[in-house]
Amino acid sequence: MNRINLKIRTKIMLMNMGILIPVIIFIYIITINNLYSNVIKSAIDFLTKESYSTQLYISNYIEKDKKIEAEANFAKKAPLINTYLSNKLRFRIQMYDKTGESLADSVMNSVSLYDEDITNAIKGNKAYVVKKVDGHIYVLFSSPVLLEDTTLGCVRYVYPVDGGQELINNMFMIMGIIGFISIIISWILSKLFSGNIAEPIKKLKALSEKVAAGEYENKIEIKSGDEIEDLAETFNIMSESIKTYTETLKEEKQKQKDFLDNVTHEFKTPLTAIIGYSELIPRLEDRDDIEESLDYIKKEGERLLKLVEELLDLSKLGKTEFNVEMANNNLKEVVEETLSIIQPRLDKYDIEVIKELVDVNLFIDRDKTKQVILNVLDNAIKYSECTSIIIKIDIKDDNIILNIIDDGIGIEKQHLDNLFQPIYRVNKINCRNKNGNGLGLPICKEIMKKQEGSIEIYSEEKKWTSVKIIFKELV
Repeated sequence: MNRINLKIRTKIMLMNMGILIPVIIFIYIITINNLYSNVIKSAIDFLTKESYSTQLYISNYIEKDKKIEAEANFAKKAPLINTYLSNKLRFRIQMYDKTGESLADSVMNSVSLYDEDITNAIKGNKAYVVKKVDGHIYVLFSSPVLLEDTTLGCVRYVYPVDGGQELINNMFMIMGIIGFISIIISWILSKLFSGNIAEPIKKLKALSEKVAAGEYENKIEIKSGDEIEDLAETFNIMSESIKTYTETLKEEKQKQKDFLDNVTHEFKTPLTAIIGYSELIPRLEDRDDIEESLDYIKKEGERLLKLVEELLDLSKLGKTEFNVEMANNNLKEVVEETLSIIQPRLDKYDIEVIKELVDVNLFIDRDKTKQVILNVLDNAIKYSECTSIIIKIDIKDDNIILNIIDDGIGIEKQHLDNLFQPIYRVNKINCRNKNGNGLGLPICKEIMKKQEGSIEIYSEEKKWTSVKIIFKELV
């Protein structure tokens, strides 16, 4: 199926017409219907008043001749009464007895126009129907003729509403002309206004093509005083941001080069040791010397493996395939599972764990969160020389804080701001501890960022270190 492509100017004009035309039609229908109803109501009011005068006239006329029975007298005098009323009102009058038989008709033709209004009238009720005959609208109004609570028959007024119909026809034409003029004016105004909207958008399109080609210096100025002007200003800001971002990418590229240089050096150290000891072993004869060399090879190999694994993790942080799988988890359970994993190492170094945990549900990645907690605990075991670790859960404002506090040697204040930089260690700036490579905390920071949380480190040298893992509370 082919898609119809319309320009924004055309869409605006069609939208305006799509709204205006139905509104005009709706107003037209409501107005004509109300006018028609008012014409009919006016006719009914007039005929109702006239029926009372007719009732009084007929009653007085029949009572003058009391020798003849009332029904027979009404039937006898009906033609005279009918002629009088017709001459007086100057429209068609019909008279019927109480059985519905026609007694007189001021217009002698075969069209009687008999309808339910007559049936209701001879039952003692005023009634009417509206009919269209030969292109003319008539109100057929029937009123009972009563004498001493006895229905003698009825008088029927065949009232033409030609004047009202002519008014309706004139209104029909006038509203049609007004509607047509309104559509023309709306079309012209829509064309003008849509042009005021479309032209700035065309300018934005032309400038965006230049920006796409790398020409970030171009700016657009639109003074329309509306959202289009705001959009142009936002576009200029975006263009400047792209320019800044491009320059930042160049800087990051240089940082990556420096990073790879450091990593290359880190790889070189264990590889040199492994190659050196592997070349030395065939020349050794003492069993203890061989085992010591093998132990060095194993340690350097494990160090190299750990470095590769953490580098792979750090690499994933900058790629789209690095994702966290968020789900509803109990933080206390996650902490308990993490402690069970690392408990043998805690026992090995006689480190006491003090737990102050509460049940709290969070929307987090369970495995990634365990990785963060493991890394923090591993750092405390390896570097803090602590004898106890306090792990507690605090609820503050809209945040859940997992606080891990050790009583170790602490961290110098000058190092705190740099702990989350890749390949950074505390004991000497830009050098690696022989048992670590400084990649763990940057990974932890990125994991928490992916979970809309954060990680913070506070310390007092020779006293304690506190690592706060901050989560957003589950609403």
